[in-house]
Amino acid sequence: MKRLLAVYFFLLVGFLILPLIFLVPISLSASQFLEFPPTSLSLRWYAAFFEDPTWVGAAILSFRVGIGATALSLLVGTLASIALVRGNFPGKSALTAIFIAPLILPTVVLALALYIVFLRWQLVDNVFALTLAHAIVALPYVVMIVSASLRRFDTTIERAARVLGAGPIKAFMLVTLPYLVPSMFAAGILAFFASFDELIITLFVSGGAQTLPVRIWNDLGLKLDPTVPAVAVMLTMLSIVGMGIGEVIRRRNEQRYQSATPPEA
Repeated sequence: MKRLLAVYFFLLVGFLILPLIFLVPISLSASQFLEFPPTSLSLRWYAAFFEDPTWVGAAILSFRVGIGATALSLLVGTLASIALVRGNFPGKSALTAIFIAPLILPTVVLALALYIVFLRWQLVDNVFALTLAHAIVALPYVVMIVSASLRRFDTTIERAARVLGAGPIKAFMLVTLPYLVPSMFAAGILAFFASFDELIITLFVSGGAQTLPVRIWNDLGLKLDPTVPAVAVMLTMLSIVGMGIGEVIRRRNEQRYQSATPPEA
């Protein structure tokens, strides 16, 4: 059974990375048209991305919105996680479902709802509104990861700080928060890329602003040159590196905490 699961796992991973195997050679083609296999290799399309102000402007806007959405989702999501894990109040299950809902609802439904609300408030084609919309999409990742980390935390350490004279806020800031920081970092990376890669909601609420996914979408509708595969490869590499760093930091923190926690008698 384990061998069958291992074979299934490798087949699934191979199926997922297969497009990338074709995408990388195409992005390195020297031809003006998409071709596989490329007859000659060149970095001209990567250079074309950095030389085109529309591509660079779309990337800068994506970073601005992504960083803002990450900061907002981390703030709200961490506070919500503390309330959901440690609180005991009526409607807790319903509130948890609300925070996780953006992962469950169809993206088109959420995009349409946000568009109607922002249109009524005259916030369509507003960078702050776009950042808020992306933060809503990113929020479930923060809530799930930080909540899971809080449930694994040994609260006796925080209680010990309280016994030694620290107030509840000081005990949380000095004991619990340092433990949560790596999980928050990992959650922030997932939140950032959830915002950075968002297309459908951006199409509804961005107005005339173009983030990088919207720029790719528009380019695919008008023409098809190897700049798009080059951008896709760079985005994929950025996602892999960022998520890899977040996972490494999260695991190191857990190992350090487990080694520092004395075994139970």
